[in-house]
Amino acid sequence: MSHPESRRQRPITYYDVLDLDRDATPQEIKEAYYNLAREHHPDVASQDPEVARQFALINEAYRTLSDPQRRHQYDRTLPQKSYPLRRPTPEKIWREATDVVLIRSDRFGPLNQAMQAAIPITVDEDLLVISVPGSERHIAGHMATASNRNSILNALELVAGRRLDFRIIDGAGVEDWNAIKEGESRARKAAVRPKEGPAARPRPGARPGGGPWDEVIQRIHRQYQELSNRQHPQSKARYFREALGWIVRADEDLRYESEVDEEAHERALARAIERLAAVLDLSPVLVALHFDSMKRTGEV
Repeated sequence: MSHPESRRQRPITYYDVLDLDRDATPQEIKEAYYNLAREHHPDVASQDPEVARQFALINEAYRTLSDPQRRHQYDRTLPQKSYPLRRPTPEKIWREATDVVLIRSDRFGPLNQAMQAAIPITVDEDLLVISVPGSERHIAGHMATASNRNSILNALELVAGRRLDFRIIDGAGVEDWNAIKEGESRARKAAVRPKEGPAARPRPGARPGGGPWDEVIQRIHRQYQELSNRQHPQSKARYFREALGWIVRADEDLRYESEVDEEAHERALARAIERLAAVLDLSPVLVALHFDSMKRTGEV
């Protein structure tokens, strides 16, 4: 049974024998055992004594790890952690990276709180995509500072066994990530395509949250991540006024264009207001009130 070069220097454990991570479930242990037993059974593989020895070791590992009491006693003899993960998932990678950062930190602080609040969505090539719930959005920025970001990247590489970047998105699932990628792809194509006049623009409101509105929402999050001194209320207040102006201008530019879908436009507007509220941990109704006030006074 072969293992990647990065794992050959480990002390061989029963988890190594079954090619499992330390947090393997009973079902994963059973499935791994049956797959390996079929592959290494002397009657199937060969009569080589080495094959028989490996098969006996697989059985020994399964007997220990499939019994909760034996497994508990065995785990107490092992080092607490072993990396890289053998069967990495987005959830496992982020959870273990969070533990690594916490262990290496001097104390529990905003960075650890932000990482524990984050929800891993998917690994897309060399990018781990995560989201942060609206109630915790105000601390997500702690993951974006240069030193904290570097700590997270190092932890991800240790846990995953390869270099991974990470990105915080406004969304809750793979579908949201695919929609963001699609929107960014359209924006890149539009940036290099010669302008063809108003008729070439996407129909406003034709796709809720897409096109220009999606760009506004991405700008809201991007500019907040880049906001300096955002721990100060006055910095947040200036950002709030500026971001609200983007929403007002988008509403005025798109609402009265030809073929606009009024209902879709209202949904997209509501989504932008809700996202700004989530970033600043404010009530969406409060943001909507300021939006109406800014439109009435023309202070954009």
